[in-house]
Amino acid sequence: MGLESEGPLLKTLCKTGRDGLDFSTFFLFAFRGKAKPMKKEKTNEQLPASSVVDFDPIAGEYDKWYETTEGRQYDLLEKRVLRRLIGKVESGTHLLEVGAGTGWWSRFFSNLGYRVTGVDVSARMVEAARLKNIPDAQFEMADGHNLPFPDHHFSAAAAVTTIEFTRDPETVIREMVRCLKPDGRLFLGVLNGEAPLNKERKLKEDGLFAPARFLTAHEISRLLAPYGKPALKQCAFPLSIKMPTSMAGQADDFQAWLNMTSGAFIAVRMDL
Repeated sequence: MGLESEGPLLKTLCKTGRDGLDFSTFFLFAFRGKAKPMKKEKTNEQLPASSVVDFDPIAGEYDKWYETTEGRQYDLLEKRVLRRLIGKVESGTHLLEVGAGTGWWSRFFSNLGYRVTGVDVSARMVEAARLKNIPDAQFEMADGHNLPFPDHHFSAAAAVTTIEFTRDPETVIREMVRCLKPDGRLFLGVLNGEAPLNKERKLKEDGLFAPARFLTAHEISRLLAPYGKPALKQCAFPLSIKMPTSMAGQADDFQAWLNMTSGAFIAVRMDL
């Protein structure tokens, strides 16, 4: 089939370069000198050394990025692909969210019908989440490496842009699986280690993401292999971010169909 028959979207995709758009610029300048890599020896009740970044100083400003044009575009595409993976939710299904932060994604899960229990190691992030008064959501301080919940307690568990900032992702995943019922579902949103954008972000030593560990699709599959075979979907490709919002979703679908690996975000679902 020729390019003409595919309409303006494919023409634009084929004409546009593959260079990434650096959406870490907002964080780099807005949070310069505020979010600090956590030293291994720094341990106390409020800031356990389970996170490689101290998020407390930026809790009040963290959501501002989503108010930018670029932030809204990424948010739309990430939620679009994760919503597809989640599918239909029975109202009131109990979901554990590890690394809930300010509750940005907690509201998304609540809107889908989940009853959310969100945990985070940052006291100020938890406070910010509570102030949102998200329906059917509660928040508490807890470490994903040692979750304070009994075995098989939740029907679903999620961690969105969380695993990358943990000291030991294997332990966090093991704890999340432990807390899931035998037929539970695990959802992840991970910043893609193969994306040119994320590679650039790692190089900025004073940026929020410098100490993070971005995972590739292969590394995610290997991380989850002891528990099952996950379904992975990439999104937020560089070309999609440059598209009008009305075309961005189609652009993402097309690039995913081409098996491109430059999507900034990988959505994951695994059924136990």
